[in-house]
Amino acid sequence: MNMTISAHQACLGTLITIIAGQGVFTTAHADVSEQKLPNIVVIGQRDDMLRVTIDPLKTPVTSPTTGDLLKRTPGGNLNSNGQLTSIAQYRGMFAYRLNTKVNGIPITSGGPNWMDAPLHYAPMPLLSSLEVQRGITPVSAGSETIGGQVKTSLQTSEFSTGQDFEFHGTLNGSAQTVDNGFGFGALLSGANNTHRMHAMGVLEKGDDTEFPSGDIHPTEYDRSAWGLGYGLSIGDHQFGLDYMRNETDDSGTPALPMDIRYVDTDIISADYHGEIGIVNLTGKLYYTQVEHMMDNFGLRAPPTVLTRYRATLAEGDATGFELGINMNFSAGDLGIGIDGDLTNHDAGISNPNNAAFFIQNFNDVTRDRVGLFAEWTTPISETWAYQLGGRYTQVDADAGQVDGTPAMMMPPAQVLRDRFNAADRELDWDVTDAVGKLFYRMSADLRLDIGLAHKERAPAYQELYLWLPMEATAGLADGKTYVGNLELKKEKSNIIDIGLDWHIGDSRIGPRIFYNRVDDYIQGTPSTDPAVIMFSTVMMGDPVPLQFNNVDAELYGIDTDFEVLLPAGWRIDGVLSYVRGKRRDTSDNLYRIAPLTSVIGLTYDRNRWTATLEGMFAASQDKVSGTNEEAPTAGYGIMNLYGSYRFLEELLLTAGLNNVFDKEYSDHTNGVNRVSNSDIAMGERLPGSGRSFFARLAYNW
Repeated sequence: MNMTISAHQACLGTLITIIAGQGVFTTAHADVSEQKLPNIVVIGQRDDMLRVTIDPLKTPVTSPTTGDLLKRTPGGNLNSNGQLTSIAQYRGMFAYRLNTKVNGIPITSGGPNWMDAPLHYAPMPLLSSLEVQRGITPVSAGSETIGGQVKTSLQTSEFSTGQDFEFHGTLNGSAQTVDNGFGFGALLSGANNTHRMHAMGVLEKGDDTEFPSGDIHPTEYDRSAWGLGYGLSIGDHQFGLDYMRNETDDSGTPALPMDIRYVDTDIISADYHGEIGIVNLTGKLYYTQVEHMMDNFGLRAPPTVLTRYRATLAEGDATGFELGINMNFSAGDLGIGIDGDLTNHDAGISNPNNAAFFIQNFNDVTRDRVGLFAEWTTPISETWAYQLGGRYTQVDADAGQVDGTPAMMMPPAQVLRDRFNAADRELDWDVTDAVGKLFYRMSADLRLDIGLAHKERAPAYQELYLWLPMEATAGLADGKTYVGNLELKKEKSNIIDIGLDWHIGDSRIGPRIFYNRVDDYIQGTPSTDPAVIMFSTVMMGDPVPLQFNNVDAELYGIDTDFEVLLPAGWRIDGVLSYVRGKRRDTSDNLYRIAPLTSVIGLTYDRNRWTATLEGMFAASQDKVSGTNEEAPTAGYGIMNLYGSYRFLEELLLTAGLNNVFDKEYSDHTNGVNRVSNSDIAMGERLPGSGRSFFARLAYNW
């Protein structure tokens, strides 16, 4: 209890001190350079339309978990199930409720449990930026953005201004002691004003992560990626073609029932940007293909009986497109577009000790979307700015017939198979979004932002077509057994978002409050089906299996980013986030909701070098989901110390010490341990990393 109170008080106490001393928080902003202060290093920047961008080279994050950067954005967090398996969270929503893109592409996860979640394909050594859309996501961002948008960009080549070719490169290397891990990334490019081309490569490896009481097993990881790109510029038209190959080998996911043995992924994309008269045109085509093998015996302690050995081969692919036009209209910009993606999924379970055993977990599953949108945005003026948008998306889903050895031997499984195969599995939904935003400049230093939206999301394929009680749940990682529901309705969300962009001298703050009322929220609730209960009890050891059903929910809270520029090269900056998520139809809470969190840094900047003392805080979380049997977590506070030195304009060294006092703690959004041969008890929440020395070298020419 004392630890919880002290962490909470430390978080709020630091904020109160800043208010008392400076009169106002500030936020990192894209026009900080206009103040002509020397060598200002800003971790998070945001533009006038509230897109917060994180530069990974300016953070102490050296783990391969790209999602760790989300903790440094207001409202952002991550659900961690393994070092390469982090799922983006924003204001309490995650997985399919977030539109997560890599290089503009909504990546399709190959595994039904999201071991290769979208951020898996944004490796840290070549990550250029991570961007979070604050507040309500515009309709132009894509379909089913009910929970928000996260975008990551990898480094790439750029056109130069002359006819002569210029050659550039980037080398990034990092290492950390907490897992004896390292990462290396390289990009080599050549370009003139007509052609650009590049080649890139990434290699990351690490052992099990240490924490104060031992090792988190298995959290080893092994990932490599390489890619090629070419661009052509002709007059007002630019074309691009990119290919990326990701190969992930043995990598642990201790919060899930299996670990990664391999994930082989190909990503191909082509894009176009051009102008014809007063009209700007954009287009994109992309294709992704994933083959993913996982098992429960290779990296973790195997089952005690041979009949419990399991291996799953999952495959997925997606073909997508985007076409858009933008033009001046009534003192603003009018954007009109069409986009879509066609996805396919298969997953089959086997037992290497029994060639006759099989389960068609997902068979010939398709989920297709085609959407139309229109959006009108006026520029930020001296007084008013607006954004109005509408979107319609058609979502279609289908699945083939299923079978499995359990259905041939056990009456409950036979009932579930026959019922599923006889059902109408061809489903469709009409999904609509509407967004309205007002930006009102109350004074030269203060702007009021108000946003209203209606957002919708159709059910995911796991929520529909999981016919046999399993744990393939897009990474929920609660240890519960789930079954799908072909009768699910679409989720319908009504959102209000109100914020300020407040400047006073060299100080800036961007607080925002929000309320999100969701009807027909898709949540696992206890199944009443005798066949489901019997199979889950006997085969899965879970006497209270959950079925995906529609409930009513609400989420509300406040988040802010801030920056205070002090005399003599000092500054204080950070973020604070709070969200409350609960059911409206019962007294229960929503699952995996982060508590009050904050990251606050004190930085001293002296031309070529900087030094930062940083605190990361979390309050206790006891507002947990009883349905998911979720355990509460205690609050904590940890300290990081890091700095950077620029030897040359092209060479930057960053080094430091994370978790200085080697404090043992757990983030509430971490998954729970499923592995027996670990220094963590089965069912306990995965702890945070222990003390770690790290160093990172970035060379650009």
